[in-house]
Amino acid sequence: MTTTPELRQQVLNRVYALDVAGLRSLLDDQHPADIADLLESLDEQQRVWIFSQLQLPVAAEVLDEARTDTLLDLVEGTPDERIADLLEEMPMDDAAEILSEIKPARADELIALMEPEEAAEVGQLLAYPPESAGRLMNADIVRLQSTWTVAHTLDVLREVDPEIELLAYLYVVDPAGKLEGVVPLRRLITARPERVMSDLTLPSVVTVQTGTDQEEVARVMAQYDFFAVPVTDEAGVLAGIVTHDDVIDVLADEFTEDVQRFGGSAPLENSYLSTPVGKMVRKRVGWLFLLFFTAQLTTTIMQLFADEINQVVALSFFVPLLIGTGGNAGSQMTATMIRAVAVGEVRFSDIWTVLSRELATGLLLGLAMGAAGFVFAQIGGYDPLLAITVALALLVLVVWANLMGVLLPIFADRLNVDPTVISGPVMSTLVDATGLLIYFTLAGIILGL
Repeated sequence: MTTTPELRQQVLNRVYALDVAGLRSLLDDQHPADIADLLESLDEQQRVWIFSQLQLPVAAEVLDEARTDTLLDLVEGTPDERIADLLEEMPMDDAAEILSEIKPARADELIALMEPEEAAEVGQLLAYPPESAGRLMNADIVRLQSTWTVAHTLDVLREVDPEIELLAYLYVVDPAGKLEGVVPLRRLITARPERVMSDLTLPSVVTVQTGTDQEEVARVMAQYDFFAVPVTDEAGVLAGIVTHDDVIDVLADEFTEDVQRFGGSAPLENSYLSTPVGKMVRKRVGWLFLLFFTAQLTTTIMQLFADEINQVVALSFFVPLLIGTGGNAGSQMTATMIRAVAVGEVRFSDIWTVLSRELATGLLLGLAMGAAGFVFAQIGGYDPLLAITVALALLVLVVWANLMGVLLPIFADRLNVDPTVISGPVMSTLVDATGLLIYFTLAGIILGL
């Protein structure tokens, strides 16, 4: 397989030479995902022109694979009629995802150019809430009737449109469209022709509803090792299915966003190397200013204890050690808890169990770090009372940071706020400020300041 840098150079050589036939021949041999990666590395004008040279089926797959910034460039630079044709070429759940990325007015114009059947289906998907199972699902699926015989069912399947996905399980509905169960494909093809679907149906089915959050859909599919999960409405009518490939995209996007938010940055719509410097600055500067102003709390606390610092200058020597240790302990716990909350291992109802576990864990970790701090201060030749102060401050701070690492993600999830949005930046500021408060308060008591 040609690597993307090599492919990029070969494509550009043909573009500069105006070798359209050679360009098309080269791209015909590439996977659509590789072409999408290639376009991402080019400027807007190059992206649009090369995209215009692709055959319709390939262009549809490339458009589906493209990341947001590249997608917007391609949609903006391509005639509406061709974009509408491309949307009709792909599964309607993918078309709905693309239309949701562009301005509503433009999306409505494109839908109006599509064939009535496809336009109605994609419009129905777009009516569901963003990031819901309804928005993610594929509604164009085979629905079997429980009264059909095996012979009739196989005849129906032979006539199914090739674009409709057939997976390891087929779904059986009643005359009202309500999901009754699933039939494993292997069971169907090995059954006698005269048997009816109701005899082969497994009635116990794990489902999600159209309004279920996409992350919850991914969790369900991971828990049960599903390749697909059926989606029903509130009345139990089968609305569609969510397949594993869609969930993989959701998980990848969510993971990327969570990592970036945890670091105090707005998520990037495109890859790092293809994101302009100006946009990188805009994504980061807001959080940096927020953290800059909240960090003034730490400065204020230092000023409040200026007299104590002046009396025992050595107190200031241990400030980086304390806030660094507290921040590290909090970050460890926060990362662990965000993961546990995300996969459904920990819920709000588990809060007291988790707090008791982390209180014990924090005490043990705090004792270890406090002992290390005491030894470090003694080796440095500092006053034994100062060494005791450092040790106790480390103990209390590690316990406190552990508890905050539990509470912040759980309460954020309870309030339907992404835990990564607040946990990273808030944890850093909170532990720094409270760590100093704990340290200087203990110093005042132990050292008699």
